[in-house]
Amino acid sequence: MDDEIKGWSIGRQGQRWTGPEGLAKLERLPGRLELVNGKLCFSEAERRTLLAGLLENMGLDEVVQLGSVEDWLQAIAARAATTGQPSAPETTEAPAKHWNCRVIEFPSGEETWYAIHEVYYEHGTPIAYSESPAVPGWTNEDGPQAGLNRLEKFKEALSKPILKTSDFDNAGAKAALLDKLGRMIEDSGGVQDRAALSAWLEAWLAEPLPALNGATPAQLLGSEEGRCQVETLLERMRGGLPG
Repeated sequence: MDDEIKGWSIGRQGQRWTGPEGLAKLERLPGRLELVNGKLCFSEAERRTLLAGLLENMGLDEVVQLGSVEDWLQAIAARAATTGQPSAPETTEAPAKHWNCRVIEFPSGEETWYAIHEVYYEHGTPIAYSESPAVPGWTNEDGPQAGLNRLEKFKEALSKPILKTSDFDNAGAKAALLDKLGRMIEDSGGVQDRAALSAWLEAWLAEPLPALNGATPAQLLGSEEGRCQVETLLERMRGGLPG
């Protein structure tokens, strides 16, 4: 398996294949697709090479949009169990309330534009953003490295998934759901990790659910009746919640 994935750089963001290096990557892929015993390609090695190339080109953030969030989490947990690796890297827990820079998408008529804004978070959930875009400005009291530090924050913002203005809709309802989710975990004897719970909740809210006739939980947060439906769904999932 190591030979098939060697040389591929698989990360969250997809990579454009250009120039001689891009052609070399293209030549590594199987020349044509065949069905052999119900599977693509002639061998497991060719299948893994094709998969590795697609993952590098598309990026993991795009790939995990396919399939259900629960299946992805279970697959990651299964890999961690068989390899002895942690299911997620250890990270420093963010403060309960903090600001950082993020790119936000703004649809405007026939075009869409983007800008880096300061974003306010509560327990990992984006609540609000600055009215004006962030600027690379600093004062003489900030020190000689202030400009570079500011640009580094902008670079970090560009490397993260782009937020939409809709991500800030019903922020209060999302924060209340996160609090409820945390209490449910603790009542069940689990350990509450607010950052992990926030990430799980954001993914779950964006997933179309059969129980909601294909709607996402986030689409129901605009009304009191809808919020009650979402809370009821969470209650039913009590045994399968993270934590």
